[in-house]
Order: sequence, then structure tokens, then C-alpha cells
Amino acid sequence: HVVTKIKENVPFSDPCDPIFTTWGSQGFDLVVGTSSGYQDCMISAAAQYPNTTFLHVSGWKTATPNFGVGYARLYQPMYLAGYTAALVSQTGVLGVVAPVQIPEIYRQISAWVLGAMAARPDITVHVAWTGSWSDTPLEGFMLSQLRSLDVDVVNVRSGILTGHLVASQLGMMSTGFSSDFRMVAGESVLVSATYNWGALYTPVALLVLNHTFAEYVGPAGVRNWWPGWDVGASALTDFSFMVPPAVATQVEEETRRVMHGGLHGDTVFCRPITDNTGQVITGGTCLNDSVLLSMTWLPSVAVDHGLWNLPGRVCDVGTYGEFNLSTFSIRCLPCLPGTMSVNSDAVSRCVGCPQGTYSAGNASQCTPCAAGTYGAMVNATECLPCLPGTIASSTGAWEC
Repeated sequence: HVVTKIKENVPFSDPCDPIFTTWGSQGFDLVVGTSSGYQDCMISAAAQYPNTTFLHVSGWKTATPNFGVGYARLYQPMYLAGYTAALVSQTGVLGVVAPVQIPEIYRQISAWVLGAMAARPDITVHVAWTGSWSDTPLEGFMLSQLRSLDVDVVNVRSGILTGHLVASQLGMMSTGFSSDFRMVAGESVLVSATYNWGALYTPVALLVLNHTFAEYVGPAGVRNWWPGWDVGASALTDFSFMVPPAVATQVEEETRRVMHGGLHGDTVFCRPITDNTGQVITGGTCLNDSVLLSMTWLPSVAVDHGLWNLPGRVCDVGTYGEFNLSTFSIRCLPCLPGTMSVNSDAVSRCVGCPQGTYSAGNASQCTPCAAGTYGAMVNATECLPCLPGTIASSTGAWEC
């Protein structure tokens, strides 16, 4: 019998959100954090609560014996998505809209570029960074600029639906990440790289239950789980109708060639690689996991445009910017009740209030629930009084 609890919209904050230490103090066996922004907070909580195991998804740091990291080998299907994009492209110019400059993103984009190079060595790939996981206005502007560079297929790495819709409006095809965006954005999404988190969580949970978590050593290192294609942790979706049958056949043949062998069940990074500054990364020897987990480079054909900014970002805190594709202008609107916006620029949307807080609208921050009340839901517009027989002695409670 396993009991689970979920808390959504946990912010990346300094000081750290208390949920990690709260669950540690309550004696939870396993706490999982699902974004790179939680890394240092989880390491701190693990040091304070050695009897609770902490698993950080997409992290790369090592710490105490009760702390580990894990991810799926998403670079594997990303390679195949890039291979597909290059074969479908008519202009021979591809683009990538990238979020945050961390090793995870460099690794996946590099795999996409290497796949494109394997299909067409003369390919060009323009890479531009938003510096955000969810900046739809800037993403829309960047897509329009990439289209002006003759890009006809783009990878939308942020995993946001709007990016695919805007790309389609601009006459570009796209490849997706994390979900099958073809199902909601249409056939212009050629294919998507997806994952199955059960292939990561199940073996880790079993080790925790068997009290053998601390002793685990895998191919990626001590207490580092990185399952991939061979166990179903990463996959490629079905192709769009816009992928010709001959191209689909070529991708299937490339899959059979690449998705075995190497150091970790694939040969994506087992080839001569030079980065886009001219530095030789490898002459053909497979890159090991420690290199992949810390990489901050792009392959030779990538034109790295760095961080882009959108002119006219003037929305105040407590508001958000609605981007107009045809005029490239922004209309500022107040955040709805239950949400907030802490940045004084035109973010794509306001962020939902986390559990234990609320807002009445047009808010620059969410208000913690008062003592004696709680907020069990995200996006709350008010807090509820504790039921008879229960208490919440401090502010910001999400349960009594």
C-alpha cells in the first residue's frame, strides 16, 4: 500500500519553498522534484532529513546518500526528430526555439542537430534562446525572425502548444517535445519526442522500499538514473501525414542503426563531433554520461543567436502581455484572480498561485493563507477555514 501526495505550482524561489523540508519532517519515504529549478533546495532538504530520499528530475549535482538525480534519455528521440526535420525541409535551413541554457537543453538540441546533420550534412540550424520556460510572446517573435532566415522546419523545445500554432501560421513545420503536439496543433507537427516517467519512478521507488537507494550505481553514476529507448523511457510519436512514406522509411532505418550499441544503448554521440566554435569534442569515441550531463555546446552547423529580447516589453507586475502576431505588438492585461505575475515585462501568462496561497487578481504576488485557514488547490481566489477538529497553526498551510 503506497500513499502519495502531490503539490503543484511550487515556485523556484530563494528562500526555498518549504514543501521539501515539510515532507522531510513528516517522514516521507520519497520526495520527487520535477524541474531543474528545485535542485539546490532539494539538496539542502536532503542534508536536513537523511531518512527521506529525494529524487531530483533533470538534475546533475551529487550530494548526500539520500539524494539522487534522474531523467529519461530524451536526446535519443530528439536525434530522430532532427533527422526527420532535415529530410522534410525544402530550404535546408532549420531552426530551434530553445528555453533555458542548461546542460539538459544543450544535450537535447545538440542531438536534434546531429540527427539533422546525419540526414543532410549541408544543413544549417539557427538556435535562439528565450531564457524562459514559458515566454510565449518572445517565442512568437523569435519564430517570425527564424522564418525570415528561410527556416521551414523548427523545433519548439519549450513544449508549449502556442509555439507550434504560431509556426504553422508562419508557414513552418515543427517537431515537438514531451507530448504528441500533432494531436492538438495539427499535421504541421511532423513528429514529437516523448517520455514515459514510469520507467524512471518505478525502479527508484522499489529501491527506496528495499532500503538500497544509497548503494545504487548505474551507467550514469552513483544514484543517477537515466533510462532510455530500450526500456520505453523515451520514444518517438507517429509521423504526421506531411512526412512522406519514403522519409518515414529512412527514419525507421536510422532508428535501427542508431538505437543500439554505444555506451548507453545508442550511438547518437558516438561519432566525430566539432562544436560551433571549431573545438573538437570527440574524434568518434562515444561521449560518456558525465560529459553528456554537463555539456554546454552545440554542433558545428548550429548558428547560436544567444538570448533574444522582445522590444517594447513594458507590462507592469501583476499583468501579462498578449502577443499579436500580425502587428508584433503587446497588449497588457491584468492577472486573473488566483494568479500572479512577478516580472515587470510582457510574460506570456500569469503564474497560478501555489497551494497555501491565493490572490484576488491583478497581483504581483500571492498572499499566504492566514493561520486557521488553508488552500488545498492551486489558482485559489480565497482560503478556506479549517474544519472542526483540525488546525493550521501557521500561515501558508495547504492542509489542516
